[in-house]
Amino acid sequence: MQWRRYVPTILDNLIWLILFGVFIFFVIGSDRFLTPINTVNILSAAAVLGVIAVGQTFVLITGYFDLSQESTLGLSALVGLWIMVPTVAPWFGSGFGAPAIVSIALMLAMGVAIGYVIGALITYGRMNNFIVTLAMLLILRGLMLAFTKGNAVNAINHGDSDIFYWLGHETFPVPWLGNLPVAVPAMLLVFLVGHIVLTYRKFGRDIYAVGGNRQAAIASGIDAGRRIRQVYMVSGFLAAMAGIMLAGRIASVQINAGEGFIFTIFAACVIGGVSLQGGRGTMLGVLGGVLLLSTIERGLNLMRVEVFYVEVIKGLIILFAMFIDAQRVRFRAPVAEADGGDSAPAAPIPAGGEAKS
Repeated sequence: MQWRRYVPTILDNLIWLILFGVFIFFVIGSDRFLTPINTVNILSAAAVLGVIAVGQTFVLITGYFDLSQESTLGLSALVGLWIMVPTVAPWFGSGFGAPAIVSIALMLAMGVAIGYVIGALITYGRMNNFIVTLAMLLILRGLMLAFTKGNAVNAINHGDSDIFYWLGHETFPVPWLGNLPVAVPAMLLVFLVGHIVLTYRKFGRDIYAVGGNRQAAIASGIDAGRRIRQVYMVSGFLAAMAGIMLAGRIASVQINAGEGFIFTIFAACVIGGVSLQGGRGTMLGVLGGVLLLSTIERGLNLMRVEVFYVEVIKGLIILFAMFIDAQRVRFRAPVAEADGGDSAPAAPIPAGGEAKS
């Protein structure tokens, strides 16, 4: 039936219809929803989620996923703030009083290094990505607890510390909205760069190919292993950037920073049209997913929904996201068969990730 051809496209763009419906629901349900301060709060909440979701999108498109992002965010933020605070105490500061720019560089480098280790274990070590990223999540979270003895790291203003806080705390005036955090345009810039890379650069075309049909991608000369390592490095880098934004916003890092965040990240990506099977997804769709989840959370708070039910609703959203992804796969397969295509099984990654001729 011809109508089946259009179902995957409708499901890929369903996010904007849902977002519109949710927006109207909360406008009717709360007279405080459509106000400048609430709009700013929604965008502010979306900033950290959006940046880290971009990194997850790159990984998901290759057909993999990164469970360690939330711990990468927490540990990089903790270490970055710790070396900058000029007080000697394991739970308070290192005593180094490092310049903010050094702290930021260390955080980003740590994120990239964590991503490379994960990618190397998967490609060189031939290890399952679920086990590797789950283990890394637990290892990094354990390091946070061991490092701080269960205490938060609090910041002290000194020297150029304003540079560190700028991304998470600084605001600028915007008509009607008032003061908008710098983190919001920073998030939009990350989405724009991600869109350009996926749409117009060879790197983007390669990871779509790897996620869509790895066997064919390797046969065409794409170094699948290298691309997989690179997307995990991008994921780690953006998780660390999100850590900078979070630490800068509240000038402290709690031991549970980022905990449980990964489920929200997956929901935002999948509702936004990224396939868990790999090979599909756009940055515009993920942006819609991020805005949807931020809108729902803020709207429920304004309507004074009890926190227990908020958790239930979050769980239902995750189930709904998985359902939508399953329907995309269900309706796309018959279309591919009708077009004479087939979905070849993914080939194993050659040793070292190199494509073999």
